[in-house]
Amino acid sequence: MGSTDVPIAHPEYTLELPTYYIGKTEVTNAQFRPFVEGDGYTNPDYWTTPGWQWRQKNTITQPLYWDDSTWNGDEQPVVGISWYEAVAYAHWLSAQTGHEYRLPTEAEWEKAARGPNGLIWPWGDDWRDGLANIEEAGHGVTLPVGSYPDGASPYGALDMTGNVWEWLSSTYKDYPLTVENEWGESYLNQWQEDGTIVSRGCSYNCGRSGSRAAFRSSSDSNVAYNHFYELGFRLASDSPPE
Repeated sequence: MGSTDVPIAHPEYTLELPTYYIGKTEVTNAQFRPFVEGDGYTNPDYWTTPGWQWRQKNTITQPLYWDDSTWNGDEQPVVGISWYEAVAYAHWLSAQTGHEYRLPTEAEWEKAARGPNGLIWPWGDDWRDGLANIEEAGHGVTLPVGSYPDGASPYGALDMTGNVWEWLSSTYKDYPLTVENEWGESYLNQWQEDGTIVSRGCSYNCGRSGSRAAFRSSSDSNVAYNHFYELGFRLASDSPPE
C-alpha cells in the first residue's frame, strides 16, 4: 500500500489481507432504487444510530439528486448519498439476500485497484488515454458503470479510477494501516456527523494526479455537505455471493 510518489500516501508498505470479494462496478441507480422504493429510508434497523438520527433530522427520503435526469440514469452510479446511506444500503441488501455485504476497507479497495504488484493505475504503470472517466475525458458527468472496460484492474474491477469517488468503511488515518474489523456495530456507530471517512477512486471531475490508485481523499460522514454528485460507492463481502 501507499506510494512514494503520492505525498498523502506515504510511506509505502505491505499489509496482508484476509480473503475478500469486491463489486465489479459501483452501485447503480437501478440497484439502489428498491432501497428507496422499499423500506430503506423508513426502517431504522438498517441504519447506524447516528445515521438514523441524521436522516430524521434532515428528513432524508432519497439521494439528493435522485430526480435529476443528469445523474439518475439506471446504469449510472448512484450519487448524492451520505456514508450513512451507503452503510444502510449494505445492511438492507444483506437482509434482502441473506448474504452479508459491506463497504470495502481502504486497504481492500487499494488492493482491488492496484493488484498484487501495486500498479500506479488500475491498468498498469503507464498512463493511457481513454481508459477512465476523469476530467480530461471531457464528459463532465458520470457515465454508465463499466463504460471503460479496458481500464479494468488486474482483478477485473471497473471504474476504480474515475466516474465517482467511492465511500469506504475506513476512517482517515496516517499510514501504515492495520487490519481491523470495520463493520462491527461499535465501529460503525462511533461516526457522528463530523466523522471523517475515506473515499477513493477519483471522479469524472478530477485531474490525472488524483486518478492514481494510491491517491487518498476523505469526506465528513454527515453529508449535508457531502451529498456530492461525484460520490458513490461499491460493495464488498467476506465470501462470494451464491
